[in-house]
Amino acid sequence: MILDGPVDTLWIESLNSVLDDNKLLTLTNGDRIALSPNVRLLFEVENLAVASPATVSRAGMVYMDIDDLGWEPYMTMWIQQKPGEDYKAHLNELVDKYLPKVLKVKKTSCKELVKTNEIACVINMCKLFDALCKNLKQSPDEDIESYKIYVEKWFVFCLIWSIGATVEETSRKEIDYILRDIESMFPHSNTVFEHYLNQEKKDWAPWDEKLQANWKPVGKEFHEISVPTVDTVRNRFIV
Repeated sequence: MILDGPVDTLWIESLNSVLDDNKLLTLTNGDRIALSPNVRLLFEVENLAVASPATVSRAGMVYMDIDDLGWEPYMTMWIQQKPGEDYKAHLNELVDKYLPKVLKVKKTSCKELVKTNEIACVINMCKLFDALCKNLKQSPDEDIESYKIYVEKWFVFCLIWSIGATVEETSRKEIDYILRDIESMFPHSNTVFEHYLNQEKKDWAPWDEKLQANWKPVGKEFHEISVPTVDTVRNRFIV
């Protein structure tokens, strides 16, 4: 049972007997319901603004502020779940190489239409990497260094479309500058947001390559026509 939202002293009092070792829920009409031994209450609270120390200790709450906790514990847990010690070590190197610098630039120099917190963006990066690199393996004719470079490119691609994806159009140049400063792997034309990873060539390619040449609407009413653009192709791929 997960209880979210702000802490309210009223519902703490209502759950008073449940929080004892006997786990008895007392209803307003006097009925009592005994909870089974495997039931646990998890307080995932929004804040402790209206909570007294007695309430916090009674419920056994541990409050961790999102800014104090940071994204490092989640990233450590995510990497630990990966197979192979060499692969884990390589991911750790990539995290140390990119994340602190990119997050710092985003926080100090970029603007967002909707403000996000760092850990949410990092979680999205990890999920995107898992989705796109689920079957990523070293081919028989590929040396280890080439494979590591290919993994790094996917890592950066996922970083761009999670941490970098939330910034405004004008702020994308800042993300572009810092990524090129860290590693000069991108083509010189356009920004890093204009390129995707061509899996056959294992290298960067412009998104407009995915656009169908000489596209024509066939057998559709005017109001049903959706003209493919770089943005629609890119968004469809990411989603």
